[in-house]
Amino acid sequence: MARSVVGLDIGSAAVSGTEVRLGGSAAGRGSRVRRSGSVALPPGAVEAGLVRDRAAVVSALRQLWAEQHFGTRQVHLGVGSASVLVRQLDLDWMPDDDLRRSLRFQVADLLPVPVDDANIDHVPLGEAQGVDDQGAPRRLSRILLVATAREAVDGLVRAVEAAKLVPLTADLSAFAAVRAVAGTPVPPETPGGPGVPEAVVDVGAQTVSVAVHVDGRPWFVRVASGLGGEMLTRVLMEQTGRSRDEAEALKRTPGTLPEVGRSARSLEESVLLEGVGRLLAEVRTTLDFHSGHDPATAPRRVVLTGGGSLLPGLVEHGRAAWGLPVRLHDDAASPAGAVALGLGLEGAA
Repeated sequence: MARSVVGLDIGSAAVSGTEVRLGGSAAGRGSRVRRSGSVALPPGAVEAGLVRDRAAVVSALRQLWAEQHFGTRQVHLGVGSASVLVRQLDLDWMPDDDLRRSLRFQVADLLPVPVDDANIDHVPLGEAQGVDDQGAPRRLSRILLVATAREAVDGLVRAVEAAKLVPLTADLSAFAAVRAVAGTPVPPETPGGPGVPEAVVDVGAQTVSVAVHVDGRPWFVRVASGLGGEMLTRVLMEQTGRSRDEAEALKRTPGTLPEVGRSARSLEESVLLEGVGRLLAEVRTTLDFHSGHDPATAPRRVVLTGGGSLLPGLVEHGRAAWGLPVRLHDDAASPAGAVALGLGLEGAA
């Protein structure tokens, strides 16, 4: 019998959930979305993926379940903290079970926190060839290391459990966005096809993640804090004297972000153009860094996800800034967004 789970994305602006009835086949084929929705969070309840006001988060989660009537309380939880470390590594080859058991000891010096205070996982990327100090061939295992402070995950888990929900797994939000995009048919007009390296740029309220994948397998991830929709709202408030509601409305008004190549004609346009420029430049630096270190998976197109990606004109400015085809992910199947959908699909494989 098919079962269902809820992909749960606890962001800085809202808690979002998508219930997926699992079909049981690989890559989530045969699965379908049953319900999807979001409930707004008060400012400061969650900051860059860390729960600051558990009571507010618990209240929003209870409201989400009451409004959406999800058929399960089992959730796959997203982790989107900027403290997450994701790094491609080449290690001496060993069977995967042995690698998993020894990984904590091999990467301890790379972690931003003591190894006993970290959650550690990895994505196998295949084998690589190197040479040892004597020039002899050396067999290597190439992996994508994923590590985060336990507290970043534990805070989310405690909030979820306080809302009487059952967390089954915690997965990197950037991986979930990749899973959702990779499981969505590519529009016919999209350049390239299967096997084309693609960057998924998820623009949240307080973080922007860049994940490069090939056919759903992630090769690179970076999460940057201090960017996203909240940054744009804040600079509009600070530099124009607008209220929060007014600044949010300005962001969503077509034309406030000038068209590519057109100069700003008002203070509001100038401020928004400058803020968007900062965001796009940071993503461009990230894409250039990855392309320089791994040319074989240099992105040839970009997909935008996240609430901040809906800023009118952002797609066109992204194309100009990055020199790549850019499109918005189609969230029609999951109004709660790509991350919640991808988390829901996590158990489908």
